[in-house]
Amino acid sequence: MNDFFAAIETEKLSENEQTMLKYIQDNSTLIAQMKLHDLASKLFVSDTLVVRFCQKLGLAGFSELKYLIKNELVLQKKRQTVFREQIDQQINDFKYFLAFAPLDQLHTIVQLLCNNQPLYIHGRSLSSIPAKYLHTVLNTLNRRCILVEDLHLLKSISRTIHPGATILITSANVPLAVYQEVFDNSRQNQAKTILITSQENDQTANLADFCLFSNDTPLSYNETDANSRINMLSLIQIIIELASKELLAEESTAF
Repeated sequence: MNDFFAAIETEKLSENEQTMLKYIQDNSTLIAQMKLHDLASKLFVSDTLVVRFCQKLGLAGFSELKYLIKNELVLQKKRQTVFREQIDQQINDFKYFLAFAPLDQLHTIVQLLCNNQPLYIHGRSLSSIPAKYLHTVLNTLNRRCILVEDLHLLKSISRTIHPGATILITSANVPLAVYQEVFDNSRQNQAKTILITSQENDQTANLADFCLFSNDTPLSYNETDANSRINMLSLIQIIIELASKELLAEESTAF
């Protein structure tokens, strides 16, 4: 119905016809239940004029107009139901994530993020969003850390990284061909690695010293990653809240 109204060339309608059209658009739910004479009375015109107006719009008459409106209302209700179901599913998934978030590892991870050793944070594509967010907040809290967006630079850093330093990687899919070298080099140099990713599997479980799994649902559109990373961002937010308390506490004791 929206497509039907959008296709109407309103400039070809008289002022009275445009008023009629606006009333029909604004009151489609009521019109679906009206009889021809009811609508004509509301518009202060004759039944014949309403029929002629419908015909000018390319319809057989008032009955076809009602048919189109009723069909559109049914489709709108279905779309709203589907959307509501999608929202409910997202809420349930998020509740599940909160219930099973890996809180047992967070304390150790926060300690690594808050110590005075070098800290490198990396994320690519959409996963760079939580990485940049964490980097910005930590620096705001005077925890100096380095955001490394270039993969070649990250690999280079991992080859010469100091013992005790930490590399934190956010990656929804963790392609081994991309990151295996970074984890291997860091382990050889006795540096710590933290991986925040979407799904736990045999490949990701033991890649890093610490792995956090956000359980974001994999999603692609036109063969492009469309994973929202909502849970990953929530996990980053939890880490930030804990780290901020740790850093602010350290700052207060320093004075």
